[in-house]
Amino acid sequence: MENEWDVIVIGSGLGGLTAALSFANKGKRVLVLEKSISPGGSASSFWKNGYLFESGATTLVGFEPGLPMDRLTKEFGIQFPIQPIERSMVVHLGGKTIERYKDRTLWINEAKRVFGGGFRMVLFWKLCFFLSDQLWSLSARYKWFPFQNLREVFVSLKNFRPYDVIVFLFSLVSVSFVQKLFWLHKNEEWNQFLDEQLLITNQSVSNNAPFAMAAAGLTYPNLQNYIVTGGMLELSQTVIKRIRALGGEFLPKQEVIHLTKKDSDKNLLGESPSFPSNPNTIWEVKTKNRENSIFSAPILVSNLPIWNLVTITESLPKLKTKAKQMENGIWGAFTMGIAIQVGSQEHSHQEECLHHQIHLEVSLPHGGGRSVFVSISHPEDKLRSKEGVRILSVSTHLENPENWKRDKDYQIRKKEIESMILSALEKNFDWFKLPNILFFHSATPVTWQTWTGRKWGRVGGIPSFYFFNPFRMVSNRSEDPTLLLTGDTVYPGQGIPAVVLGGLNAVEQFESRKFG
Repeated sequence: MENEWDVIVIGSGLGGLTAALSFANKGKRVLVLEKSISPGGSASSFWKNGYLFESGATTLVGFEPGLPMDRLTKEFGIQFPIQPIERSMVVHLGGKTIERYKDRTLWINEAKRVFGGGFRMVLFWKLCFFLSDQLWSLSARYKWFPFQNLREVFVSLKNFRPYDVIVFLFSLVSVSFVQKLFWLHKNEEWNQFLDEQLLITNQSVSNNAPFAMAAAGLTYPNLQNYIVTGGMLELSQTVIKRIRALGGEFLPKQEVIHLTKKDSDKNLLGESPSFPSNPNTIWEVKTKNRENSIFSAPILVSNLPIWNLVTITESLPKLKTKAKQMENGIWGAFTMGIAIQVGSQEHSHQEECLHHQIHLEVSLPHGGGRSVFVSISHPEDKLRSKEGVRILSVSTHLENPENWKRDKDYQIRKKEIESMILSALEKNFDWFKLPNILFFHSATPVTWQTWTGRKWGRVGGIPSFYFFNPFRMVSNRSEDPTLLLTGDTVYPGQGIPAVVLGGLNAVEQFESRKFG
């Protein structure tokens, strides 16, 4: 294995892989280093006890014309093994079943039916749709955001549209403020619905989520949803195949433990550097791997959460300060994977909804959430649904993930949460019967830290309440011009479409600065 590359990408989440693909497509020799045995980060899959489970993310959107996944497929000629699904989500709340229709008009009528509000409810959702559409457009046009100097502001002015001012203004007020404007805040059931929907997409609730960002999250079920045949891992595997075809490489079991920026007059062997661009400095990347542990490149892309990145280098003091300011209120997750036997007579596959949010009567113990999100394997997925077996992926929020330790009460806490989740599934799905469970496992923040390396097992990115001042968001550009940032802790934030857009923007920014 070669040690010198044009670009090294640390972490194989979809943001980092997108940046790697973009650089490779521009003729750069790219190496992707991954801590785990398989790529994908929080959007991956794994085999356990003979069943294929999802690691984390289970929903996929963003293939509409101009949106990030559409750009990824068209600009790089990639075809993902995806299949559209008709129904986006069903919400189970207080004995009611709420259909999150993809069609905007149908969804507005459903919201009025369940929560009332009449014309005020119509206006609320019309505003959400408008802001969501404009925010996706704005995120693609302002490639330099958040701006770091006046030059970047002036360069971006050519992309300005009058509607951008409206988006900016609504980024300064909370969802609860807008609810009060439309006099929708008195309905407690509606408030609970909004809060739990926002936690999925914004890691925040109504009283502290900026409305513009919240609008994009609240309306994602109104985009076309897809499932990935063979599990979410196939997304990253497809990108890696294209990277390799372009001369790049992916190496698993390469946990990066230190980054050092060095003078490139001599390379690691004391010879003159072979980099085509002959840069003045290079990044030395050290990993735990015994055989191949030191790599170098003039350009570095980090797909690590910012809290992880600042612990392995002394070259980013400003980012370290910023990361420390965003330590509070970061969520962890409790997840379960369940394989269950479902008889063909018991469970009709006709027009089945695969994604559900179940509101609980009380919050889960030990800092758990008030709802769980459930995804069911597609009946035609021959890897995950075979011989009458279906695979369920269940997730919920956990506050203060740093408090989870493998102490004497660890297994007790796990079993208490497992029991409540299984009871909720049995109560809400008539086909879910506990004796039919073939196998299940659960994961806490401790597990997530082991799987992904994320500090304290933090998942989902930085809560949107940190960004009432949107200029405070973490840029794709670090304080060092040759170290780029991607992933869910940097702009534009969490979710597969967002991290893909971040990867695309980071490379375009870099190329326009003419480094390397």
